[in-house]
Amino acid sequence: MACGCAVQLFCWVCLLFTVMLFIGFIHVVWEATISKSDFCSRAQLLTGVECAKKTRRLEDALMAINQTTRFLRPPSEYQKVVDLCENAQNCFTKITCEDGHDFVADVMDNFPACEFYKFYTTEFSQCAERLLSQTSNITCLDTLFNAKQTIRFNRCKQWLDIQPCIYDAIYEECNFDGNSTDLVTRYSETARDFYRSMYCEPKPERINTIDIEYEIIGLVGQS
Repeated sequence: MACGCAVQLFCWVCLLFTVMLFIGFIHVVWEATISKSDFCSRAQLLTGVECAKKTRRLEDALMAINQTTRFLRPPSEYQKVVDLCENAQNCFTKITCEDGHDFVADVMDNFPACEFYKFYTTEFSQCAERLLSQTSNITCLDTLFNAKQTIRFNRCKQWLDIQPCIYDAIYEECNFDGNSTDLVTRYSETARDFYRSMYCEPKPERINTIDIEYEIIGLVGQS
């Protein structure tokens, strides 16, 4: 029951955020238009409306993919989301009506999961498949991938708890070309984006895993 209420609350929060994002964007463009007549063309205003629609489709896809009891699925299941992320980003690059204002950075910062899923479906995909094959042998991987694994109400804390074990698993299982250390580092950098996408508050910390000390960016937050 608690899990169902939490999912419902998450959906309402996402919907409210999307509406506010759309209104905020139109407000910025409108202000630019009325403050300087040649600053923002009608064509760019219409482009902004199209971008808002793409953003809404992205939000819907993220909501659908997040309605699950597991943290992550196989990489192939995120390709649609990655494509929608790129569509939204490419659309906002066309809006230049307010000099010095980066619409892409403003909007995509509200979708931090995009950066993680892009990494997860490209350079990390081979490692992810390898880790998926080890879920029966490594408890933290079972928690990370298994749909039957019930995630406790505090997803933020559970995500943090399994990270040292996941770092070790990447280091040991994904040394395909002698680059597992680099892969762990890249994972740590994008894991903070996934952590933020769960509405967790990231803070930096250092931990020791195996015999290498890594700086984990954004893995310490809510208790």
